[in-house]
Amino acid sequence: MKKINEPNYTELEKFISQDRLSSYKIIIKKKSNKNLIAAYHWNKHISAALYPILQCLEITLRNGLHIAGTQAFNASDWYEKALKHGGDNKFKSDYNRWSARYYRKSAGYKKEDKKKPWVSNHENMLKNTKTYLDRENKPITASNVVSTVMFGFWISFFEDAYSGTDPKKFLWPHIEAIIFDKNSLIKTRTQAHAVLNDLQQLRNRMSHHEPVWKHKTVTDDISAIEFLNQRVECALQLIKSLSSERYQHLINTGKVADFKNLCCEKSLKAYLKGN
Repeated sequence: MKKINEPNYTELEKFISQDRLSSYKIIIKKKSNKNLIAAYHWNKHISAALYPILQCLEITLRNGLHIAGTQAFNASDWYEKALKHGGDNKFKSDYNRWSARYYRKSAGYKKEDKKKPWVSNHENMLKNTKTYLDRENKPITASNVVSTVMFGFWISFFEDAYSGTDPKKFLWPHIEAIIFDKNSLIKTRTQAHAVLNDLQQLRNRMSHHEPVWKHKTVTDDISAIEFLNQRVECALQLIKSLSSERYQHLINTGKVADFKNLCCEKSLKAYLKGN
């Protein structure tokens, strides 16, 4: 007989979806509906515990880049110049792909009949942000742009296209000494970019309500827990590299401890037991 307060697991499965729940078979041994839904709830709480860490990273990153970019280009809207030269590099590096349909004057390719001006996805992100601010009757200031534009906008600045010898045109390697702590584990653009790409995938899984531990390296509960802890450790290293004060404040809030208390074998087992 079912306990009075015990949920109808068949009904829950119907509205969570069998396909979604089947993903959790990787991290549990007894693959009953009850255990699948327990693992599903563990993932939800893990996602909630991840949020303040990734939020801290995103805000620290965008402000760190803004401080460094403003100093390097001596302008609060430094991203305008960086995007232009970075876009030129992107067009040139993939010219064969775009040349049949597009041109880009600033990259040295003149306008031709039936060709459209080429704009990078990164430049489009800024354009869409400005359109949004205008629609919301907000002034298009650097402060508003920085606080509104998407996370992917900031990650894109770590691509190769934004590297060059001229410090008046390119961010990297010229701002590395400004943005990163020289004594930290992460102190180069390429190191940060690798970490950010991994964390963006994690963030996207959270946004789409997917299992945050899903990865080609995950084959069971232990590897899922190790994967998530490794990702968080990389996020913490990057935050510390950008601002040791911000890192310490995050630790002091107890949010990292909350995550670690949830993301362990003992915690997952407790969920599976109904605790």
